[in-house]
Amino acid sequence: MRVPTRALFFTTLCLVGLPAFAQAKLTGKVTHQIGGAVGRLPETRPLGGATVLIGKDLHLDIGATGTDKVRGRVLAKDLSEGNGSYAFSVPAGTYTVICWKQGYVPQVERNVKVPGSSLDLDIGKDTAGRGLHQTIAYGN
Repeated sequence: MRVPTRALFFTTLCLVGLPAFAQAKLTGKVTHQIGGAVGRLPETRPLGGATVLIGKDLHLDIGATGTDKVRGRVLAKDLSEGNGSYAFSVPAGTYTVICWKQGYVPQVERNVKVPGSSLDLDIGKDTAGRGLHQTIAYGN
């Protein structure tokens, strides 16, 4: 049986294009440290409710008025669970990951390769008392 040229071309195109749609997974945990003093290390605990963003070339502008602004195209967003865990399914590639929570100092990780190992993020309370990191906004 002879396969029409058009059908063969379409099948080849679909098979070659499949890797572009393949999803890779990035997982991790968000934590924060509490306590600690001279001669005593702080305790690391999971942090739920933190916003974790992933995208290409993301930037975070810290606003003096309390609003932090994410610039760039956010590919996916997740809130960390009560145990601090988060997960993304995105195309394989290199990304920027931002971890943000109200009242905490955000963390920005650049050149995160997916797939790869898990990415654990540790953010600390904003103790400067300047009213920073109160809301997050998205835009260019």
